[in-house]
Amino acid sequence: MIMVNLKFILLQFCIIVTLYQLATCLAEEQSVLPQTGTLQPPESQSDTEAIQSPRQQCTNSIHGVPGIPGIPGSPGPVGAPGLKGNDGQVGPMGFKGDIGPPGENGEKGSPGSKGDKGDYGANGQMGQKGVQGKPGPKGVQGDLGPTGPKGQQGPPGQQGQKGDKGQGGEIQHPSRVAFSVVRTSFLGPVSSDNTVIYNKVYSNVGNGYSSSTGKFTSSVNGVYFFMISGMRTRSDSHRMYICLMKNNEKLPCVYVNTSGLQQYGAASTSVIIDLEEGDEVWVRLSSGSVLYSSSEEYASFTGHLLHENS
Repeated sequence: MIMVNLKFILLQFCIIVTLYQLATCLAEEQSVLPQTGTLQPPESQSDTEAIQSPRQQCTNSIHGVPGIPGIPGSPGPVGAPGLKGNDGQVGPMGFKGDIGPPGENGEKGSPGSKGDKGDYGANGQMGQKGVQGKPGPKGVQGDLGPTGPKGQQGPPGQQGQKGDKGQGGEIQHPSRVAFSVVRTSFLGPVSSDNTVIYNKVYSNVGNGYSSSTGKFTSSVNGVYFFMISGMRTRSDSHRMYICLMKNNEKLPCVYVNTSGLQQYGAASTSVIIDLEEGDEVWVRLSSGSVLYSSSEEYASFTGHLLHENS
């Protein structure tokens, strides 16, 4: 294919050269003609040859008129491929380019569909038993609940055999502890917590209550019952807030505040607790409170031993 194109280019070049020679001969013929435009007859043969036209001279020159281009020959066979050149040396590694700026965040995709519920895993092995914790502090004893209904009487049991007569012993009498005191005067308002002293004593079996300190001290271990009551008048502008105290532990309290209603108010509470010998029980009037009483004895404090602990 390359040889055919080369021959075609050479043919075009020859045609261009031939046309250029013809144009040159015509230009010379015009330049040698007489200016009058008529030819004179030649005087001799030499003159005739001298006045030959440039066209004839061009025709009679050694360069004849080019002939018709020949038909291009068929392309020659394809040459054998050349030998493979040696591999060139690997060039040095180029410098690492700068890190480009981060691209913009893409749009948030839509949430995928909810997957199927997985199977329940196998039960794990039971863990080791933890170390037993220390017992917590004793909680405050709650209020006495209501008395339950009386149960049905059971069937009588079989009479047992008569036992042997025992030896005679000393007669033991259980301990007797009980007191009942009242206050006959108004107290408060107080600027700090105060122990209420009940000045009138109705009973003090066992001498557990002290009218100088206002406190009851247990003489035996056992279960005790205590009760307090208090009152405020409609003319008082302060609350009535008293609490039973065991040593420094607060027991049930009573609270009355009717200053906005202009009414009298009274309240009472009771508790059953365990006491050890030497424990103190007393009544505390809270700071900013009043305790109304008079000769009518509206403030009272009572207590007694229910049973002695062995």
